Amino acid sequence: MIKKAITTLKVLQALRNNMRIKTLELQKIQEKKFKILLNHAYRNVPFYRRLFDSVRMSPGDIKDYEDISNIPITTKLQFKNAKKEAIARNIDIWVEHKTSGSTGIRLSLYFSMEDALYNRGTYERARSENGFRIFRDVLLYIGSPSIIPNKKKWYEHFEIRRKEGLSVFEPLEIQIKKLEKIKPDALWGYPSGIKLIATAIKEKEIKDISPRLIFTASELLDPKTRNFINSVFNVDLIDVYVAEEGGCMAWECKEHSGYHVNMDTVLMEFVDENGNRVNTGERGKVVITNLHSFAMPIIRFELGDFAIPTYQECPCGRPGYLIKAIEGRCDDFLKLTNNKFISPRILVPIIESIPGVSEFELVQEKIDEIFVYIVKMKEYRDTVIVEGINTELKKIFGNNISVNTKIVENIPRENSGKLRSVISRL
Repeated sequence: MIKKAITTLKVLQALRNNMRIKTLELQKIQEKKFKILLNHAYRNVPFYRRLFDSVRMSPGDIKDYEDISNIPITTKLQFKNAKKEAIARNIDIWVEHKTSGSTGIRLSLYFSMEDALYNRGTYERARSENGFRIFRDVLLYIGSPSIIPNKKKWYEHFEIRRKEGLSVFEPLEIQIKKLEKIKPDALWGYPSGIKLIATAIKEKEIKDISPRLIFTASELLDPKTRNFINSVFNVDLIDVYVAEEGGCMAWECKEHSGYHVNMDTVLMEFVDENGNRVNTGERGKVVITNLHSFAMPIIRFELGDFAIPTYQECPCGRPGYLIKAIEGRCDDFLKLTNNKFISPRILVPIIESIPGVSEFELVQEKIDEIFVYIVKMKEYRDTVIVEGINTELKKIFGNNISVNTKIVENIPRENSGKLRSVISRL
């Protein structure tokens, strides 16, 4: 316990210190960690030994960033099929994490104690860089039941690093009561879950729930939801980009100029359909290397997301490059008959702007067929909302795609507790 506590403090200090250096220094740290991980994986992980041998490469062939693209990109299916062959033979496993399975493939990920502490440290740094007081503030998680702490750590009984949790599957009334009792300093969770709570607080004019900080994660955050949450709680919420495979990979600061990439813990690439890196301002698939994944190395791993990089620094002065925007999951993009794709960032604001829409889910079942499920506000008529949806979507899709709009009582969440507004099943 003492060893873990000391290691935790060292990790947090190292990560915080890395926010006070230059981008060039951060790149050198990233490059050094990448080469160490690469050599380790080649020597100790059968999956990577075979992968490198299949393209007649060795870690020594990687001299600079340009050479990295010669390493094959790995996928979730490959990891699932590899099973124990993807685990290092010389590292003791300390913890197992499971991915949400929102892509249809649920992975078991294994971390050593140091791996896990670095992954956790990335979350702590994102929060503390935005004003969260690690040892004093009460943090409340809102999301899947799996994130809710099942028992308190010894130090939490002394009001140190206290963490609480709310399940999005609980009735909203119970969530509100817990919030009133806990009175958290900061919220961390799904935008959809926090939005529902904010709606109830506004409708019932509740005054004693006033977190100082709000962090949203794990779902695509649209401008309307951001503005609504900010207005209800009178905060400037911070959005973060996270994944079980890479921890907290990127985060906003108060400048909101983009997402700071955690270059000292993850190497992020943005590639096109052919695996070539995209230019600044272009949409690319997200490929990551978790630089602290020695028990189960995650190298050039395709997450299944789209994002837009800038390769520019933030005006706030912190080192590292920014992501301009997180575009969402690859299977959140709708495909048109002309082989073009429509981003959920285009669709979500359009549907949310239609009067009477409370919640919605847009599902593409076929190349020429879309279903739109709407939870409506009570004071609006069904026909008005349906006509509005059909009119707006026809402007985008024309007559090539059939739009079927249905009014429903609720939108079911995924098993992970997430809500996905746009889904393509193609």
